[in-house]
Amino acid sequence: MLILASTSDLIQVITGSAVTTAVHASWVDNAAGTITPGRTNTAISTAATTTVVASPASSTYRNVRFLSIRNTHASSQNTITVQHTDGTTTAILWRGILMAGMCVQLDENLKITVFTAGGIAYADPGISGRYYNASTANQGAGFSTDTYVVGSNILIPAQLPRIGTLFTCEISGSKTAAGTATPIINLRVGTNASTADTTRGTFTFSAGTAATDQFRLRIESLFRSVGSGTSAVLQSHCEAISQPTTGFSSLLKGIWQTSGGFDSTVANTYMGVSINGGTSAAWTIYQVIAYLENI
Repeated sequence: MLILASTSDLIQVITGSAVTTAVHASWVDNAAGTITPGRTNTAISTAATTTVVASPASSTYRNVRFLSIRNTHASSQNTITVQHTDGTTTAILWRGILMAGMCVQLDENLKITVFTAGGIAYADPGISGRYYNASTANQGAGFSTDTYVVGSNILIPAQLPRIGTLFTCEISGSKTAAGTATPIINLRVGTNASTADTTRGTFTFSAGTAATDQFRLRIESLFRSVGSGTSAVLQSHCEAISQPTTGFSSLLKGIWQTSGGFDSTVANTYMGVSINGGTSAAWTIYQVIAYLENI
């Protein structure tokens, strides 16, 4: 249960940017056995600390049963912090980045679930312990400069990564005859879920040709080691399947990379993929599927 037990207790949402955010909260008040339900909707459009569940009346316990925070902006991400304060001490309940359209929900059992813009839960509640993301909306035509792929990012949960944790991202798309530069695929790890994150694997394919082509990329990255400082190392592979021509890449179809050491203990870290098709590239991404799991 998430309880507000005094007239100083609050649930607050901190928005890191002036990005439109919609919050819904439902609760039940207990005043000496008298039960009264309540709810509120809060629209946030500034970078601010906003109270989304107010304090209960004196001698009343407020049990917050459900809290939903959605980034309603069409394209911008936002860093979100959910916290409980008793007026003196503040406890952070959740902090992370919500990409456009994404949502985080807390229920009365303090189960926290993050949903993609398409309504897919990041965490599979089954035995697999798989965390996933996806995008079925077309992206592009574009990618002539390094561009983060929507739906490729996975928020690494606090209990991961471990040795043997595997990140996989599958991307399907097409290119026009324009652009014959060397395609570059970047595996990125960091707290931004954007091209600001550090590249932990760069996969540079052979130059393409002036031909229309369809392609499928599969990026697999395995944690060889984990830990603070420079203890963590990723072993990664990127495979490119293109047909019916060599428009995407005239020669190389698969590349291995071993990362340098990095710190895998940083909170709120994402793994994701960016693509740079090079000058004049006109790529369209049709489908993205990403997941993180232990093998």
